[in-house]
Amino acid sequence: MSRPIRVLHIIGGGEIGGAEIHILDLARHFSPQEVELRLCCLFPAPLLQRAQKQGILATAVPMRSKVDLIGFWKVLRLIRQTQPAIVHTHGVRANLIGRLAAKVAGVRCTVTTVHSVLANDYPDQLSRWINFWSEKLTAALTERYIVVADFLKKNLCEQGIAPAKITVIHNGVDDEKYTNVQDKRDLRAELGIAADAPLVGMVGRFHPVKGHKYLIEAAKEILKINSNVRFLLVGDGFHRDVIETVIREEGLESCFLFTGFREDIADIYRTLDVLALPSLSEGLSLTLMESMLCECPAVVTAVGGNPEIVINEKNGLVVPSGDALALAAALVRLIENREEARKFGEAARRTIEERFTARRMAERTQNLYRELVKDQ
Repeated sequence: MSRPIRVLHIIGGGEIGGAEIHILDLARHFSPQEVELRLCCLFPAPLLQRAQKQGILATAVPMRSKVDLIGFWKVLRLIRQTQPAIVHTHGVRANLIGRLAAKVAGVRCTVTTVHSVLANDYPDQLSRWINFWSEKLTAALTERYIVVADFLKKNLCEQGIAPAKITVIHNGVDDEKYTNVQDKRDLRAELGIAADAPLVGMVGRFHPVKGHKYLIEAAKEILKINSNVRFLLVGDGFHRDVIETVIREEGLESCFLFTGFREDIADIYRTLDVLALPSLSEGLSLTLMESMLCECPAVVTAVGGNPEIVINEKNGLVVPSGDALALAAALVRLIENREEARKFGEAARRTIEERFTARRMAERTQNLYRELVKDQ
């Protein structure tokens, strides 16, 4: 029997977002006979601790910037010590450092997973320009790209990446996380939300691209129709202070609740009546897939991979991005039509179980690893 393929994943790891959860789920579902996963984080927390708790062999190499030469040397040393067959990078910083260090160390295969559209992740033009050229100048050092949604393959091809170098492996969620959930009413009591109040939620990092401001605008319209509706904002991020200020200035403090980061996310999804995802850009949203697995009906914007998961009027509702009135109308529709919302939720769960599981994602990834090392 052949030995497992040793793969070193490199990622920033300064937050717990979709890319970080992606790696944790891969590690959980890889066959130990097929893949030996190691992890290098370029920030000291919080992914490192989560990974180590899960039993992953993880190391932190904190870097002050993308051009931290001492940090680069430490990553290079780690690659030489680890001797992976594949270096697998996630994110602009990890891509730059990991690709260069892998080639200097003599690693024959480098893989990059693209989780989102680069231009949409950086709000200011200078950052977009720097990161674009960081990717462009080191693209040739990557033997294979994995994209988590079909639309991302098209985006890479438009940037000049050969289609033969791109493999689509859809994100998947770990259905084992969503068992033994608590009763909806208990969590509402803990959060101070009335049992009969319609509850709309957003789950994710606070970043302009996530569209929190459009939910606030939609909320003003929804509350004119039903003043009992409450809005739950789950997560953290640099943009949270801005959103809190806007809500306060609009006089909506009594209708919005901020929870910060929550470990009991399955209980959150099952407590919501509707999930709102008013993003201006998305990759293939783990938040959306997790909520669908919990039978939480969703209203999403027609961006990124959202239309690859949510089929309008079949397992959720799709609205234009940046349109607060359309968002409000769709949310009101599901709040007022509980039977339709229930049917959407059941269809949503079936969609995830059939097409978007973490086990399926891991199997396809480890098969790709085997294909890549076969020719070495």
